[in-house]
Amino acid sequence: MSYLGHIMKLSISALLALLLASCTVKTDQQIIQDLWSVWEKSEVLSQDDFPGAVPLLLVHGWNGGEFTWPVPERLIALEQKLQRDIILFTYRTGILANRYPPIEVLEEQLDRYLAPYPEVDVVAHSMGGLLVRQYLSHHNNHPVRRVVFLATPHFGTNIAKVLVSLGSIGAEGNIQATEIKPGSDFLWQLNALSGSELDGIDVLNVYSAEKTILETDLVVSPSSAHLPWVHNAVLKGNHQALAKRFDESAEVVDFLASGLLPPAQPAPAIRDAWLRFKMDGAITELSDANFKSFSSRGLPNRNYDLCCKRRSGLHSRAGFFTVILEDLEADNYYAFMPYGGKKPLLIKASELMRSEEPVSMRLFDLDVSDNPAKEGEGVLQPAAGMP
Repeated sequence: MSYLGHIMKLSISALLALLLASCTVKTDQQIIQDLWSVWEKSEVLSQDDFPGAVPLLLVHGWNGGEFTWPVPERLIALEQKLQRDIILFTYRTGILANRYPPIEVLEEQLDRYLAPYPEVDVVAHSMGGLLVRQYLSHHNNHPVRRVVFLATPHFGTNIAKVLVSLGSIGAEGNIQATEIKPGSDFLWQLNALSGSELDGIDVLNVYSAEKTILETDLVVSPSSAHLPWVHNAVLKGNHQALAKRFDESAEVVDFLASGLLPPAQPAPAIRDAWLRFKMDGAITELSDANFKSFSSRGLPNRNYDLCCKRRSGLHSRAGFFTVILEDLEADNYYAFMPYGGKKPLLIKASELMRSEEPVSMRLFDLDVSDNPAKEGEGVLQPAAGMP
């Protein structure tokens, strides 16, 4: 796909996603009545009716909240069906720049929220799934027994690029949106754990693989939503509907009730790759000057993207440090041109496509060869990297 085509696809997807997420227009009186009705039923939902049972915790995603989930009447009915209390964890999130805490801060809020519970099951939607995984990666003594991920962008969402642009009026922009961009340092560090943060937990990862406009997920692609290290399943529904109607899914409810898993979904056929390069003991900053992409005919193209600031705690280092390659084509190849007279590194797309995972992460360590290149010498072979 050409670079222009990629941009057009991203723009159209963003507009459609925002359109599907929009609300119907109501009068002020209707809004007040709806809010009052929801508040009354939410009061019923917040009561502890099953103190001896493992509660079910709902964690919303970016720009979400209580309205992410089924209406209170249906959640109350689900409580009765499962004979368990349903509790909601909410946090500050939205479009405006520099107003909302990063996921690394939210995980500590989640830790304090869960402190009173000896055991919980979790349903997490979209970015909420990344928050739960981040929390689990740093809290070994957690109370989580089962987790359902709904449309979680485990490997990022291109819609985040639009969100970052919308929030770019501040020095840091929208930190949450930056963290869920494909190739972000946050996602690299999280996925480098290869799912070990989920050890000992029953996990069901659910996403949409439908291709029709009304049923497809225009926010998270199947290759990003598929989590290679757990049990995956697909359901019909767009990004919002998977959360709004999760109580209607027999697969999800049966799993929450008894741990019963539905038939497994194989990994998507599309292959993406994230690349990083290490020189002189540090991850190398990237630009169009030191990374090149070529077609099968040897013609240069721009079928890649560069991302993102590297973060250390809550501080970021400017620049691009990850190459994002989406929908790899076997005959394409890439070249990294290191500075300082070192040999260029040639990478074949066909080699990257051998991965069994929809998104492979590769770290190429060029410190293994410190000799300057001589005229006429061939290119380096890829160094041993992250599988």
